Amino acid sequence: MPPPPESIASRLRHVQQAVDQACDDAQRDPSSVTLIAVSKHQPASAIRAAYAAGQRDFGESYAKEFRDKRLALMDLPDIRWHFIGHLQRNKMKWIVGNVLLHHAVDDMVGLDELTRRAYASGVTQDVLLQVNLANEASKRGCTEAELPVFAGVLLRSPGVRWRGLMILPPNDGDASEWFARLAAWQTRLQQTHSQALAAQGCSLDTLSMGMSGDFAAAIAAGATHVRVGTAIFGPRPSKRA
Repeated sequence: MPPPPESIASRLRHVQQAVDQACDDAQRDPSSVTLIAVSKHQPASAIRAAYAAGQRDFGESYAKEFRDKRLALMDLPDIRWHFIGHLQRNKMKWIVGNVLLHHAVDDMVGLDELTRRAYASGVTQDVLLQVNLANEASKRGCTEAELPVFAGVLLRSPGVRWRGLMILPPNDGDASEWFARLAAWQTRLQQTHSQALAAQGCSLDTLSMGMSGDFAAAIAAGATHVRVGTAIFGPRPSKRA
């Protein structure tokens, strides 16, 4: 059973206060950081409760689950959806053009299909490149060595607008190192590809990094989007919707 609406509202308020405090500590404007409520596995009623408490950005990781929730919540006109998980080729039809931002472009095959579908549909899909800086076998994303190649392809891909980078750091140790390295790559790519970015109308201004346990460190390193789930909704049900 999902937590009652008043519990979600209280949790959300606490997380937003913590995000604001992290921004204050980092001498950043709180409006420069978007809090994404990660609602995967949570029922539509839990999303409605967070929405009623003022939350507008929600993140989903499974395409079919997102499809069903989007249809169930279409009466919420200003809800903003983010897709933050691996996207299989045969499920892109539910995502392209229906999310504000796809955070997890993680391989060339998927990028090719995403580009083809977006271009054919006449939409421009904003995307982030997921980077696996630690080269963890259990996680997706391009390696540090592959980053320049992916950057070149993204900048030549019609139908997508490359907005920045995303990371899932190792679960153990201090995540600050990985956040700082990703931010450094953002700066390097901005400088290297400034003309191509300008031609595409991109500013490469987005860093999606930080979750419930480490978003303060991510904000200190320059995160523009933090992804928080359990701290808002409580433990997730184990079964996928």
